[in-house]
Amino acid sequence: MALDTVGTGRTNVLLMPALGIGFAIFLDTVVQFAWKQATADVPAAEGSLATLAQVIRDPWCHLMIVLGIAQFFNWMLVLAKVDLSFAQPITSLSYVTVAAVGAVALHEHIGPMRAAGIGLIVLGVWTMSRTEARSGS
Repeated sequence: MALDTVGTGRTNVLLMPALGIGFAIFLDTVVQFAWKQATADVPAAEGSLATLAQVIRDPWCHLMIVLGIAQFFNWMLVLAKVDLSFAQPITSLSYVTVAAVGAVALHEHIGPMRAAGIGLIVLGVWTMSRTEARSGS
């Protein structure tokens, strides 16, 4: 993977961006799960304002907001060190982790077409990871 150590004598110049990208994937996964949980008990017949009022009172919504803010600051740190054209495609792995959490925690079905799409995402991320990543100092 292109985010391996750099042989410059400095302590692993790319380790922090790699951890930041991994943390971005983790945060996005938890935010998506919290969002799903915050809306899980909302009746389908509710209007927009009633839905919003119910979701805002849910503790999952509060978690989602706090983690969304953490996600914002983490992403700023990542982009200060790595090209957007490298980092953003790598974070699409959150599509894979969100699907996995949906399947395991929410018992959602992942059919053959969805599994094939997930496989294409993994292949794309693997391809992207083989490219050079600029790392700021």
